[in-house]
Amino acid sequence: MLEAGEARHVFVGVCLSFVLWYIVFLTNILGSFWYRVTFASIVLALYAAYFGRGVDRGDHEIGLSVVMNGAVSGCFLYALFFVGYNVFRSFVESGAGGVYLFRADSAIHVVALSLVVTSFCEEFFWRRYVQAALVGSHGATGLILCTLLYACIHLPTGNLALVFAALIARLFWGLLYEYTGSLWVAVLSHLVWTELIFVFLPLK
Repeated sequence: MLEAGEARHVFVGVCLSFVLWYIVFLTNILGSFWYRVTFASIVLALYAAYFGRGVDRGDHEIGLSVVMNGAVSGCFLYALFFVGYNVFRSFVESGAGGVYLFRADSAIHVVALSLVVTSFCEEFFWRRYVQAALVGSHGATGLILCTLLYACIHLPTGNLALVFAALIARLFWGLLYEYTGSLWVAVLSHLVWTELIFVFLPLK
């Protein structure tokens, strides 16, 4: 079970993520969505680094197998979204269009660089900090709870397609992290998926 202090820190961190994601999606602070999401992700990663300091989960090594697993799993998730988008286009096209409006918010190289930073920072916070704490305390239930929390921070957008996409992606990376035990596999999978879906092969 989580100690009271650790549980409180995780709770505050999740609450902070709700506030930051509200700012990211529903305000115009910093002028660009990509600046906001990069800033918010860095703040969450720093929070996790501070309150999760001293914890070595042995997930920091990176090698060829890690790179390959990350790249292949990222491509697989993209293919899953590609099929899902085309099968359920009439239900998700409007929501996807709303998300892709952010793609034109900045120059494409800014978008690509932002995705590098956010892929690492989000996985560090949600996977290595929140999920690790919840799974360590509640087992498989902790994985489901972490997935639902990440989906819920998107609810204020009112974009159900985005919420569902966040749910699917988080569950995928959560299972990937638990199966491989590697933060870097999850980070690289996240990075490949986001670069494909936003930069190289947008669905819409």
